[in-house]
Order: sequence, then C-alpha cells, then structure tokens
Amino acid sequence: MKKLLKILSLITFMFSFELIAESNLPKVSEKPLAMMQKLSILSGKWLARTDITEDNGKSWQQGKPKLVEFSFKQRGMLLEEMPIDIDKQGFHMQTYISYDQYRDVFRKAAIDDVWGIMDLYQGKIIDNQLVLDNLDAETFFPIGPNTWRGFRLTLELKANNRWLYIDKTDDKGSSWQPAFRVYYQKIKN
Repeated sequence: MKKLLKILSLITFMFSFELIAESNLPKVSEKPLAMMQKLSILSGKWLARTDITEDNGKSWQQGKPKLVEFSFKQRGMLLEEMPIDIDKQGFHMQTYISYDQYRDVFRKAAIDDVWGIMDLYQGKIIDNQLVLDNLDAETFFPIGPNTWRGFRLTLELKANNRWLYIDKTDDKGSSWQPAFRVYYQKIKN
C-alpha cells in the first residue's frame, strides 16, 4: 500500500509540473522546467549528516544530523535547500539550484551562516548524479598565502538515501581530494 501511495504521489507531482508548464508558463520555460523535473526526486524533508575528512578520505568524522527541506520555488524553476532548525548552534547552509537553458548547465548558489560568502557552482547531470564545481565562478576560499580552495559537488539523484560528495582542489581543478560528504535520509511523512 505504501508503495502504491509513493507511486501515486510521484505521478501527481509530475502531473502538477505538466499543468504548470501548460497553463502558466511561456514556451521559453519548457526546457528549464523539464530539466528541473530531473531533480524532483530531491524534493521533501531529509535528515542530513555531514562528515569531514582531514586526511583526504582515509578517515571520516561524522557530524550531527540536521533536518533540511528541499522545495521548488518560482513555479518549479528553482530548487531550494533550507535548513529547518537555523536557530540552533552549528553551521547552516542554504542553497538554490536552477537551470540555464542558454548555456545548458545547472547552477547552484550556496550561502552559509559562518563566512556569508555566496559560493557559485555550475555543472550537469552525469550518470544520475548532479556534478557541479566553482571553477568558472572562482568563488574560492583562501586557505593560505597564495592558496585558494575550490570545490566540486557530486549529488546522487536517488529517492530515499543519497550522498553528496564534496571534493576539494587547491590547484584550480588539476587534482581533487575528498573533503566532505553529506548523507541524506528521506523523512517519511
């Protein structure tokens, strides 16, 4: 029965995108809306746990799980990731993803409540993963004299449990090493 309800919910969600596209949006909106539909599996409430490595992935320190919600805004053209308990102590990241049909890339803006830098990423879906980096935007972080750190994000597009892998580069993408990983577990309603 639960499986049937999930299937019906997914069909209803997909049908709602069709109604939006047909009734409210101009023709120019069809492609970005269709591309954003590919991220619909991310929608909902998730328990997210961030792990950090200081030895390039040989060992990991697990963080405390936090509740986040992915929801579509702007008539389905924008996917927002919002921490639910932003008043609690800790590091909170808010993100927005959209699709640029003229450059054929997804873009992600990520803003945290520690540094306050809007980090900008762009990329594509490759093998059922959204792969983005901040190399073109050059929104790097200084980590030492004349050393700036960039990041590549690889987000699995899976239904109930998924990983976001965050790799770092200090040489503008010539080499990458693991830095963080975020485990997302879907919250059942």
